[in-house]
Amino acid sequence: MNTLILSLRGATKERRSNPLRDEIASSELLRFAPQFLLAMTLMFAGCGTSQQTIVTSAPVTGSLERFKFLSPFARGTGLSLDQFGNIYAISMGRNMFEKFSARGDSLAAVSGTGSDHYQFIGLFDVDARLSTAIFLTDSRNHRVEQYTKDLAYVSTLQTRDNSDAAKRFGYPVAVAADDAGNLYVADAENKRVLKVRSDFTVERAIGGFTDATRPEAIVTRPVRLAVDQAERLFVLDAADNSLVEYDNLGNFLARRSLGPSPSATDEWPARRILTSNDTILVFGATEVALLRAPGLEPIGRWTITGSDDRRWRPTDMTMRNGMIYLLTPEGISRYTVTEPRLR
Repeated sequence: MNTLILSLRGATKERRSNPLRDEIASSELLRFAPQFLLAMTLMFAGCGTSQQTIVTSAPVTGSLERFKFLSPFARGTGLSLDQFGNIYAISMGRNMFEKFSARGDSLAAVSGTGSDHYQFIGLFDVDARLSTAIFLTDSRNHRVEQYTKDLAYVSTLQTRDNSDAAKRFGYPVAVAADDAGNLYVADAENKRVLKVRSDFTVERAIGGFTDATRPEAIVTRPVRLAVDQAERLFVLDAADNSLVEYDNLGNFLARRSLGPSPSATDEWPARRILTSNDTILVFGATEVALLRAPGLEPIGRWTITGSDDRRWRPTDMTMRNGMIYLLTPEGISRYTVTEPRLR
């Protein structure tokens, strides 16, 4: 039995609608009310594009098995790793952001409800790829905030009141950084992704109705993002449970169905996208799908051992330098993969 070792190469006022009010509530109830989640998902399902690639079945090539329990973390909703092995966890229900060592020791924490710095209303995502700059999506405050590795506030990206509609975002639900320091923000209000330079100037919009040149390039519910070393952008579109791939200029490359749409299943769609060299990992509650980039060809699946137990049913996953961690109702645990090494 082999343990897989993976590594990442590199790392006049108008009345506005609230498209995430129900989604924020449903994400907080992720572990406790699956039928409620299904009902909320059905509200959004009609928004998805019908342009979907037929999903290709991939064999089960291994399993994720719990290796060591590290630390409790109540009502956790997101995880990210820096290059030093530190773990950053967020809790949307508690408006809390905490840093742990690789051994599970709590190193620092920020918690508060509100709109000032060190306060949040709806923490949807965290990205620690750059290690010295940690980014959070504070959704109901319509902003992305940057903190240091020691959880000291640095700056805020907020464009909802910008006079240029092409640069606005609202209710950000996901953020991803590339190795050059560019940010990608999932704009739930305008149903697109914005690419933002390291100086916080907006470079371009990707996947929106006015930005896409092909119907299959449109995303209507972007909920997770990932960027690989080649600066290819991967977007999880929860409206129809598909993964969409764009090149470094925002041009459409491929779209792949990840299974039944939310309207046809009681399973919450995939919850995290990760990259390792040319392999894309799409994490769900019971398994991880493996795809090859470019093109999103399915190459395998990992089942998640113990995911049928509600206490250990994972809500998020993070991976870096061969280390894999899952967030469950019990807390943060390290996992290993039992399968042949990826080639």
